[in-house]
Amino acid sequence: MKKKKVEPSKYDPYGRGKETLPFKVIVKPRSVMGDYIALHGLLPQNELPESLRHKIPEDEIWMREDVFSDPKRRELILQGHEKYELTLMETEGLTYKQAHRSAELHEKVYQLEQDLEKPGRKLKIRNFEPVKIVEPKQKSEAKRRITKLKKR
Repeated sequence: MKKKKVEPSKYDPYGRGKETLPFKVIVKPRSVMGDYIALHGLLPQNELPESLRHKIPEDEIWMREDVFSDPKRRELILQGHEKYELTLMETEGLTYKQAHRSAELHEKVYQLEQDLEKPGRKLKIRNFEPVKIVEPKQKSEAKRRITKLKKR
């Protein structure tokens, strides 16, 4: 039985050069996605599990249902990781692995930026007592002379 392949589009997946393609987000259950949170059509087939190879069209991002239902996490994954990764692959010509490493860092920075923009955010910095440094007491000059004389 032959596997049905996704027809490659007129676009080259690496270094399209000008702009990113619009992507559709398709919600899939955990039974389809497994442990993957989100997958996109430009992912190299050898990076995918056998059951998902040649099934994700180039213009789609598949996202797990439980992740999609959480708006904050959905935005973090789509904006902070997937969109950035796809942009690097399409406009900069990076390979998937290069773009993925950079997108992981970008996702963390994106999350930090989002946290800092929240109004009324408390930094939870508590007051603390400064450390008191206790200097050893200086022996008086007379006691030092006496101890020196005793040693001789």
